[in-house]
Amino acid sequence: MKNMLSKIFGPNWRSSSSGIATVVAVCTAIAIHSDPTLVAFLPDNAEVYITGISKLVAVVSGIIFALTVKDSAVTGGTVASTVEAEERIHPHGENIWINYN
Repeated sequence: MKNMLSKIFGPNWRSSSSGIATVVAVCTAIAIHSDPTLVAFLPDNAEVYITGISKLVAVVSGIIFALTVKDSAVTGGTVASTVEAEERIHPHGENIWINYN
């Protein structure tokens, strides 16, 4: 799953996927709240359940987005997102760890 998301969204797949989930969940919650006829065909219990789940997903994915939006794996951190950035990090293709102790 991680490899598939990485191929779709690139190195910043965590923040991209959680941001998209947040936007979809918030839009769903707002749409249902502003126009209840969107889910009027469902039983009353299902309407409440779907609204509650969309709000829960919005909050949880929003928290995940906030935690991953600028973690070390985001561009500018430890993961290069372009070939040029990779060259700056590893100019000769090697992975050298310098220990200053």
